[in-house]
Amino acid sequence: MLKFKCGCEFHQDKNGKTIFDPDISKLNMDCVATWDILCDGNTKGVFQLESQLGRSLSSQAKPRDIAELSDLIAIMRPGCLEAIVNGKSLTMHYIDRKHKRDPVEYFHDSLETILGGTYGILVYQEQAMKIATEIGGFDLQEADTLRKAIGKKQADVMAKVKTSFLEKSVKKGVVNKEQAEEIFSWIEKSQRYSFNKSHSVSYAYNSYLTAYAKSHFPHEFFTSYLKNAVGKPDTFMEVQELVNNAKIMGINVMPPSVTKMNEEFKLIGRNPTYGMTNVKGVGSSVFSKMKADMEKNNIDPENCDWDCFLLLVSPYVNKKAFLNLILSGCFDSFKISRSKMQHQYSIVKELSKREMAWLSEYKDNNQEQKVKECLLKMIQVSDCKDKKRPIFRKARIPAVIDLVDAYENPGYDLYDSPSWLAKQEEELLGTALTCNKVDEYDTSRSNCTCKEFLDGFQGQHGIYLAVQIDGVREWEIKKGRSKGQKMGFLTVSDTSCSIDNVTAFSEEWDKYKKLLHDGNTVLLRGIKDKNRGSFLIKKVEQLTS
Repeated sequence: MLKFKCGCEFHQDKNGKTIFDPDISKLNMDCVATWDILCDGNTKGVFQLESQLGRSLSSQAKPRDIAELSDLIAIMRPGCLEAIVNGKSLTMHYIDRKHKRDPVEYFHDSLETILGGTYGILVYQEQAMKIATEIGGFDLQEADTLRKAIGKKQADVMAKVKTSFLEKSVKKGVVNKEQAEEIFSWIEKSQRYSFNKSHSVSYAYNSYLTAYAKSHFPHEFFTSYLKNAVGKPDTFMEVQELVNNAKIMGINVMPPSVTKMNEEFKLIGRNPTYGMTNVKGVGSSVFSKMKADMEKNNIDPENCDWDCFLLLVSPYVNKKAFLNLILSGCFDSFKISRSKMQHQYSIVKELSKREMAWLSEYKDNNQEQKVKECLLKMIQVSDCKDKKRPIFRKARIPAVIDLVDAYENPGYDLYDSPSWLAKQEEELLGTALTCNKVDEYDTSRSNCTCKEFLDGFQGQHGIYLAVQIDGVREWEIKKGRSKGQKMGFLTVSDTSCSIDNVTAFSEEWDKYKKLLHDGNTVLLRGIKDKNRGSFLIKKVEQLTS
């Protein structure tokens, strides 16, 4: 029996494999761990809530039961999001009323019984239909006509329905004509692109199920989602978000490794691990051929050195694919810098096919010898006067000697800087796995990491974050005193994880936007928004070495 701190238990088979039955009727619907994930906005991969909007609203609404989760899914629809009342969307009115930041108010007393469960906010189609019958005097068929007319934007039908609603409301006598007009405008604005409750509740159960799986089996959860990310429109963006979210939960996604030889994303030990074909430019055909050649030549990557791999495997792999495998970290197990491997591979590729064939055969019979020794032996053999068929003409010897010298003495530094490594991994894997650009700079003035911020760090004199900027979105304020001014929303990261709710209000945005661009490394000073949990920028400085 597998037991969790939240109280949930799972049976295991005779091999120790956990038996997870996804039947919603058998799940613990009061699992604290699951509801914590939803309340924290840790909903990447959770049905209906995995978008940035879903994650943000989930952390703000903080649902604790299926009814509240259903409400959250419903207020995410454009109907509530785009219906503005007193300068604020109905979505935010719901959230602020739920958390008692605003009082629950009803435009008319008759609405309390209809809207009481959603804090006076018109959320569901059924509520609109209820208003139409109890206030407007509609029968059920007329109420359904209203619902269809709103959803399908049938202007001619809406005009007739509105006239009928006003006439019947006045006749019924619950509200007067002015009140009826106001109520109808509510229905019209908030019910565009809205959910019916049965639809929303069924979605809520599916959301809970995926959050439940994520809270109890996160390693398997992320491995599965990473594998499925390959089919998404923007694979790399999806991978980046999943990898960063995994870090938040203390799970490190490992780079591809020739010692593992897994084709696709796979759970190895307790770590989701990149497959070799998930590297940009490396397809299944390259992987299959490389694996077949290694098996044919009895090459065990765990028991051979880089020199052996370079001469016996690399000649049979597409050049671009092999370089990408180097730069993505696939060969890090050889304990040589990627810059050095890249350089040495480029030297070997200067050799002719005949020269490489001889070297491969010689190396296969003398595996203890290094590449340099093999090259010198090849020169020696070709320089031998009694050699009937030299590997190359003597005129070629000086060029090969130059290659030998360049192999050992490149003339430039072969150090792997964090910024270079991060850049290569971002281009080939979609995200940096082994380091961050920030690692190259002086971060002594920072007082917390991104993960520590998300875990609730509160600096006595503010919060200082040394980060790389991964995404920037400029937004023009539409309402209020700051109408027409612009502000910025950022996603930032360090080695620990990323934060996708960083805000620069108009004053800070105007002052620092030249520094707040994609890819830059900066020191952010700011505070945590008590209500929204976002990082509010107060000052920005460029990071220096």
